[in-house]
Amino acid sequence: MNTAKRRTITLAVITVVMALSLTFLAPAGPILPDAQQRYLQETLPDFSHTQNAWDYELNGAMGYLASAGLMDAIMPTNDISYLPLTLNEPGRVPMADNFSETGYQDPTLIVEITDQRMYDSTFHIATVKIATPSQLRTAVSNSKYGDPPELLSMAMNAVVLMNGDFYTKTSSGNGYIVRQTEVYRWKASTKTDLLLIDENSDLHIIQHGDSKSVEEDAVEAFLKEHEIINAFYFGPALVVDGVKAEIPKEYLGDPHSKNPRAAIGQLAPLTYVMVTVDGRTDESEGVTVEELAAFMNELGCTQAYAMDGGNSSILVFNHQMLSNKGGYDTRSISDVIFFASAIDN
Repeated sequence: MNTAKRRTITLAVITVVMALSLTFLAPAGPILPDAQQRYLQETLPDFSHTQNAWDYELNGAMGYLASAGLMDAIMPTNDISYLPLTLNEPGRVPMADNFSETGYQDPTLIVEITDQRMYDSTFHIATVKIATPSQLRTAVSNSKYGDPPELLSMAMNAVVLMNGDFYTKTSSGNGYIVRQTEVYRWKASTKTDLLLIDENSDLHIIQHGDSKSVEEDAVEAFLKEHEIINAFYFGPALVVDGVKAEIPKEYLGDPHSKNPRAAIGQLAPLTYVMVTVDGRTDESEGVTVEELAAFMNELGCTQAYAMDGGNSSILVFNHQMLSNKGGYDTRSISDVIFFASAIDN
């Protein structure tokens, strides 16, 4: 049994034992009623059907226990402070000794890094479990030309980071664009789907229609029940309410050609996947958006959404680029999504 397997099994056992003794505890701090209720309602995963930590498969895909069962468990801590919502506010400094080549863990955050080959392409997958909604964060570059993603990762104390929707490069002037509650643009679109992230860091997708009123009415209804912390205009939707979305014939970024791609999805409360796909190289052709949607659906996403692809598609872990750019210089990017620790070192 290799080191990665032993680490996952040990972590599963520790988490089960600690969670059994802390089932009714929730993180301290300004917990929203919905988030607190979620913690109280969550239960431990059922391991009875597995003989070991590697028997579990997620929807027939490559799910490991850490990304299928353990990632749904309550974080074993009751003393977590929420991070400020302020844009470009970095996360807490992660614990350097807790990084490995395949992941990171502390009492507020678990990250598992895996690669998979499919469609003659390499998929990089970061599965993430956070203890508070505030640990899913966005940041924007202070330069009109953007910044290298590794630099943004270091500046934000990101454990894992991916590109956003490159909002500064859109020429249409449409789209709802919000970063950490700061509104950059507030216009409906008939061309792009919306990703809204609420106060609980739950992902919600609004698909575009033939008139702007489709998105306008949907956002108005959404705001009656939720606050928008982050909003993205790129897309398209890949998975909506657990069902793979139909990919439009025409959309941004030539969706039916094989290219590098990037997507974010939600698996469960406070549990996510970031996925990038290498492309335009001899080793990795890239994928269509239809193939990306199928992959996110197989991972078990309840919601999944495509971000900017091509040379903007990047995944950074521990300030190191995981995405293979095929010898091309990495494009500076204007905005990122990242997960940060909330632990006090």
